[in-house]
Amino acid sequence: MSKSKTHKPLARRTVAEKLTFEGAGIHTGAPCRLEIHPAEANAGITFEQAGADWPSLPATIEHAVAEECDRRTVLRGPQKQLFQQLEHVMAALAAMEITDARVIQNGPEPPFLDGGSKKYMKGLTKTGSTKLKAEVAPFVIDKPIAVTDGDAELVATPHDGLRLSCFVEFPGTVVGSMGFSLEITPESFLKEAAPARTFALERDIEGLKQAGLAKGGNLDNAVVFNGERYLNDRLNFPDEVVRHKVIDLLGDLALIGRPLRGHFWAWRAGHRSHIRFAQALAKELNRDA
Repeated sequence: MSKSKTHKPLARRTVAEKLTFEGAGIHTGAPCRLEIHPAEANAGITFEQAGADWPSLPATIEHAVAEECDRRTVLRGPQKQLFQQLEHVMAALAAMEITDARVIQNGPEPPFLDGGSKKYMKGLTKTGSTKLKAEVAPFVIDKPIAVTDGDAELVATPHDGLRLSCFVEFPGTVVGSMGFSLEITPESFLKEAAPARTFALERDIEGLKQAGLAKGGNLDNAVVFNGERYLNDRLNFPDEVVRHKVIDLLGDLALIGRPLRGHFWAWRAGHRSHIRFAQALAKELNRDA
């Protein structure tokens, strides 16, 4: 994995103006106001807790804690910083190829909003982005790399653009096996993936709540299913479950901190395996630096 002669450096970008989102978090159920502010070139994406006695934290793979990434992505910093469930925000920023932004929140986790990335994408699309006077070399996959994490398998292969292919298996349920592949552009992500909501098996919900998770979940912001049917009155897509995986994978890979060029495949993967995949990719990137 290295810089490619066929992939020129890209202009770094930030949001054109401040955006504000408000709503409850999916796991804590606590209200949160989240603001995305413009940032200077080379600042990267940073998360800041309003009123906290610790500094902002770069949203980078070095701060991800794979062992804690059960049902959401968790970042921890060296000065008590803790951020969780940031993958839907990160996916929207990555789809827009925003490289630099300050994310400030006043709650324990970002607003869950519609359960996917649609509202974040709509806000970013409406506001637009601004080119900065700096460039960033895309992270180009020039050879295959594979990671296995339990039952999960993840592979990166060369590709001129950015494509994500995800596959899920829930035997004995209405979901069964599904696959979905998407070439990522701002337009395609907004239309084909961003509206896909998070999901859960009905039998797992009580255990999640006992573990202190999913307190803000409901049938508007999450797809719930069992062996026979979906509990929701409607689905945004017939294959909404696997399309949501594209959001999660893109948001987790965004922690690498560079625009991506390659085809990224994920079978039976969750946040923990996404993070271990991103860590392996980042290791290759650092080796070639």
